[in-house]
Amino acid sequence: MSKGPRCRLTAEFKVQVVARLLSPGATQALVAQELGITSSQLKGWRLHFPATTLLGSAVPEVVAGFQTSR
Repeated sequence: MSKGPRCRLTAEFKVQVVARLLSPGATQALVAQELGITSSQLKGWRLHFPATTLLGSAVPEVVAGFQTSR
């Protein structure tokens, strides 16, 4: 049984969400709950965009500009 059409999220959004996990006090479960996604979905994004990749990007800017809107 389907809940409805699948939501396609951009890679940029996923990177922002994964970068948010690097914030102090941010947990995978908390971030997933705030965004209305499953923790396992977030784990998949985290594995796809590892922190070593994010460290080469502008992580502080991404975290500072994080928005909960998709």
